[in-house]
Amino acid sequence: MKSVRVSLIAATAVAGGLVVGPASAQSVEAFYKGKVMNLYVGSAPGGGYDTYGRSVARHIGDHIPGNPSIVVKNMPGASGLRLAGYMYNAANKSGIEIAGIHNTAVVDQLLGSKVQFDARKFNWLGSANQLTSTCVARASTGITTIKQAMEKELLVGATGASSSSTQLVAAFMNSLTGTKFKIIKGYPSTSSVFLAMERGEVGGLCGIGWDSLQAQVLGEIKAGKIVILVQTGTVKNPDIKDVPLVLDLARNPTDRTVLEFLVARQYMGRPYVAPPGAPADRVAALRAAFMTTMNDPGFKATAKKSRVPLSPITGQQVQDHVTKLFAMPRSIIDRANAATQVNPAAVAEAKLTWKTAKGATIGGVKKRKLQFTDGGKKVTADLSGTSIMVKGKKAKRNALKAGMVCDITYLGDGDAAGKVTCN
Repeated sequence: MKSVRVSLIAATAVAGGLVVGPASAQSVEAFYKGKVMNLYVGSAPGGGYDTYGRSVARHIGDHIPGNPSIVVKNMPGASGLRLAGYMYNAANKSGIEIAGIHNTAVVDQLLGSKVQFDARKFNWLGSANQLTSTCVARASTGITTIKQAMEKELLVGATGASSSSTQLVAAFMNSLTGTKFKIIKGYPSTSSVFLAMERGEVGGLCGIGWDSLQAQVLGEIKAGKIVILVQTGTVKNPDIKDVPLVLDLARNPTDRTVLEFLVARQYMGRPYVAPPGAPADRVAALRAAFMTTMNDPGFKATAKKSRVPLSPITGQQVQDHVTKLFAMPRSIIDRANAATQVNPAAVAEAKLTWKTAKGATIGGVKKRKLQFTDGGKKVTADLSGTSIMVKGKKAKRNALKAGMVCDITYLGDGDAAGKVTCN
């Protein structure tokens, strides 16, 4: 198993971009031998994309000729569009950089988002899972079926970016199925939304994958505290076969076709790419290594331990799917674009109350969780995406040590830490 190093980077995509390059003169094994590859993830540490990326990184180097080491680098921003732009325009095109980009990239481009890439020109390596997305509600809201969500308003929490699936799914559910979701946007993460649900600030959440539900709130689902209202995939997931499928809620054939387009991204749920212009023989080797990794018992054990399901598809299958989406009639794409626009009357900003613990002593940092005491009470806060300053300089979370005295801004116990400033 190859060692994996982790860092959070900042990079800006620039103009440019090439198509697939010819085979290189140097053998694939000779090129990768002794090399260190970058595997980028388009989100902050924590969450589904990051968990899948780290799981892949631990094993894929064993299956690439030459057995390179793998470094995981996070490049969050614009719901994954920042990384996609980097991979298209600025990434090293030798085959030394690959990425787990968001599955929304193709649909974002087709819906007219200002993207800095052409998804058709990526070298798609494969996808680790086919997603099933959902909308859920707290049972205490009294809304426990999708029919009830069509009859009564339900406040659903969402993260900040307008291209986030937590906003998009709620918007197209309202437009195409008649639900009455009111979007409360601005939460730092889906974990924060679940905590807001516990506090009664919101009653539900849309656009969260079944895999993420299993990782975050499976106990509450089993206890009946959280109910799944609808699944928004291409076919029913056998794990939740009794939950209605969004396609069956369409009010007419045209709307069903629009829904099929909008949920098509989930077929390529956790996709990986090499940049345009990468040598063809190295792309072929990376594709083969990806699928071998998917069948590696060690990788499967890692995925099981991380509680991420697997239903992989090949790079060619992803590439064919992208081609199919780009062949969709313009009238359907335009209707889909209209359906994902959030009605201003159905959206509001979350009223986040940030707390600041002045001169708090850090108890420790464990799995991205910061432990400290505020007002005599022990507190844990999530460091994913947190701004950290140590002695006046930007720092990573591994710079935070037990005993350090810091000012900590956070949403609440178990919730996000917005800023940590230490002397």
